[in-house]
Amino acid sequence: MSEIIRILADYREKPSGVPDLLKQDEVDVTIDNLSAGDYLINEQIIVERKTSRDFIQSLVSNRLFGQCSKLNRKFGYQLLIIEGDPYKTDHKVSWQAIRGAMLSISVAWQIPVFFSKNPSETADILIIAGKQNLQNKFPLLRKGYKPKKPKNRQLYFLQGLPSIGPSLAIRLLEYFGTIENVLDASLDELTGIKGIGKGKAIEIKDFIKLRYE
Repeated sequence: MSEIIRILADYREKPSGVPDLLKQDEVDVTIDNLSAGDYLINEQIIVERKTSRDFIQSLVSNRLFGQCSKLNRKFGYQLLIIEGDPYKTDHKVSWQAIRGAMLSISVAWQIPVFFSKNPSETADILIIAGKQNLQNKFPLLRKGYKPKKPKNRQLYFLQGLPSIGPSLAIRLLEYFGTIENVLDASLDELTGIKGIGKGKAIEIKDFIKLRYE
């Protein structure tokens, strides 16, 4: 792999052992204070890690959905990892309430929920997510933050054009090479890109030429 997976871990995660498990040749791990979540992968994927007991406690204390809201506001992609079985804790919470909470997280908040048996499996999930992100299997979403890496800023910029989503932004840069070439492209060149028909190409060109008023 030509690029290194970069993971920022919150300092409160050190006792879990996960940050130490992440320290491999292909992973650059930094310990810092995160304002949301426990791990930030490649500046794009924010991950909240909870043990099964932590998950139930946050549900009982009504902190869970507030944390989901905070994750949603911060970064393009979110992930919740639950270590252990939340249905088998010493809390007397019904399985219906637990399942309902996980459905709300997955459907209403659109945050995928993954399960791991232990910190080692959690570390594996984080590394796999980092690898797939570097391979563009996690296209950059244009949300309420601005990326720092030049290539991610290029994708972010292109997603500001009409009808250009994450996948099309990648195709445009892969084909034209630079943002300048994309903006200078003719209608025929734009329609040569999979997913861009004549109508969409005209919309893009009209937007680029639109005067500021």
